[in-house]
Parts: sequence; structure tokens; C-alpha cells
Amino acid sequence: MTPLLTAVLGVLLVASPEEAPEGRFSVVPFVLPAYQPETSFLLGGAASLIYQPPASRGGRESQVMLAAAASTRGQFTLLLQPDVNLLDDRLNLTATASAARFPDRFFGMGARTRTEDEEDFTPIFFELELSPKWRIAPRLYVGPTVRYQHARFTYVSEDGAVRRMTGAEGGSTVQFGLTALYDSRDNTLNPVTGLVARLNLRRARDAWGSDYVFDVLRLDVRRYLTLPWGQRHVLAVQGLVDLRDGEPPFYDTGRLGGMELSRGYLEGRFRERQHLGAQVEYRAPLFWRLGGVAFVSAATVARSPRDFDMRDIKPAAGVGLRFAPMTDVPVNLRLDIAYGNEPSFYLNVGEAF
Repeated sequence: MTPLLTAVLGVLLVASPEEAPEGRFSVVPFVLPAYQPETSFLLGGAASLIYQPPASRGGRESQVMLAAAASTRGQFTLLLQPDVNLLDDRLNLTATASAARFPDRFFGMGARTRTEDEEDFTPIFFELELSPKWRIAPRLYVGPTVRYQHARFTYVSEDGAVRRMTGAEGGSTVQFGLTALYDSRDNTLNPVTGLVARLNLRRARDAWGSDYVFDVLRLDVRRYLTLPWGQRHVLAVQGLVDLRDGEPPFYDTGRLGGMELSRGYLEGRFRERQHLGAQVEYRAPLFWRLGGVAFVSAATVARSPRDFDMRDIKPAAGVGLRFAPMTDVPVNLRLDIAYGNEPSFYLNVGEAF
């Protein structure tokens, strides 16, 4: 999913009914302004069809989201994303269908690219992904994944580096793989305890109709700890391992930066096949409906695992404010100020992770 839609999807949760009746369907529309360095100011709108199962069943809610967003940089995204729980929560079905036009910036590959090498390019992406997962143990879901992505470029600099990259001609990627999800969080919107781990293993092969042949291993682990000296004082920790083998297109490699893991860096400022990152965030209430956070992160990219170099680690740090628009819904509006290789600020909905 592009970062353009992250803010849009978060508001669906804020706008959900305060107390859904038993077995009720509801439709929730909304609009949202936001800001982040990759997009500048953007405006999004969406509608969500939500199903709340009867309280006596104790099941998880299901929802189908339709969202669209456009930014002042000429970016737009359209997304359809169902997340449905069936068979008394024994089956979780997630899918994504999206289209995006996303004018972007390219600095080259690797952890030592120069700011002066920046060049513009404009890709258009179409993506379909389907992932049914079965519960095989308490809080553990496993299932297959299929992903299709098609890319084409409407603008590439005539003499720029993008034209020399694998994937410069666009094309299609077809991947099959396995997804595993473990989730023990007390709340999926703004957890204070628990752990969530997502493992994705995918392969792209020309025999399946893919123009590119490569493998992906992505592990994202997040831990939430309630601290002993006050209510809702939380230490949140995230670790990311994102590895590729083979010849992926340059636009489908690890991207350091953005409004989540490496705040303070433009998303994609550094990119390569391998991407490692970690961050720690301290969250605390302030007064009334306001809260504050402080965070630090470190991440790097490399062409192969043996090329990782401690000198290439990109540190970042920042602080932020949180505002709870609804006292009984644990979702915050957030304003973050971060410094990595340049000062950046982010206005959005929901926590960074």
C-alpha cells in the first residue's frame, strides 16, 4: 500500500460506531486532510462497510473499505480492501485492490546515495493481493498469499539513473507465498500490551507470468509494554527484516524512510534489496485528551546481507503530540516532528506502529 492511503484508512476506525448493535451492518463515510513529506498536503475520502457480530458470539468485526486520496504533488490512490472474519473467526480473509499514480523521487540504490543525484519519475501502479489465513493455534493464523503488481511509467528522465535500473520498463510481477500472523495485542488500534508478528514469504517466477524473478522474506515484529509508573505509559518497540534475493524491480525493493519506521527521512531516500530497521517509542498521557511521545530509530539498506555496514546505519529521533478526538475510541490524531537527514513533520491519524 502507498503511504498516501495510510492516513485515509486510519480514520475509518475513528469513525466507526461507538457501540454497534448485535449483528449490525453499518456504512461509515468520511474525509481527511493530512500532511507528510512524501505527499505534501493531501485530502482523502473513504467509506467502510462494517459488520459487528453479536456480542454473545465474541467474534472480531469485519469491514470492507473503499478509499481514495489525492495530494498537492499530483499523486492519487484508489483502494478497495476487505478484511473479513468467517467461520467463527477460524478464517481471516484479507485482500487489496489498488491503483495509484505516484510522482516520486529517486536518488540511486544503496545507503550512500547523494542528495544532488535526485531525479523525478512518475509510476502508475495496479496491484491485487489475496491472503486467506486459517487459525491453527490461539492467536496464530497461517495461509497462502498471491500478489499481482503491474507498473508503467509516464515520466522518466531521458538521461537519468532510473532508465538503467531493473524495472525501468515497468512490467508485471506475479508472486505466490505464505503469510503467518501472531497477534496478542489487547487492542489493534492503540495497544498498550501484547505482541504482533507478521511473516511474509513470497516468490516471483517467470513460469507464473512474472517479468521479474526474485524472493522476498519480510518479518515485522512489534511489542508493547505497559510501564509500571503510570496508567497508559507505554514502551513500543518494532523490528523489521525485509530481505530479497534475485532481481526485483527497483520500485519493489526495501525503502528506508516514511511516516512509520524511519521518520525524518523521505520514504525511498535510501533503497536496496535488503532493509533492516528498528525503533523505540515512549508514549505517555499529558493532560485532558493530549498525550506525548518520544522516539528513536535506526535503519539501513544494502544490496546483499554480507554488505551491511555499521557505518551506513541511518539514525533518527523525534517527538510528537497526540490528541484523542473521542474519549471512548482509542485512536489519536498525531503530529510528529522528526530529524533524520532533514527536519520533517507528519500530521496523521493513528500511531506510527
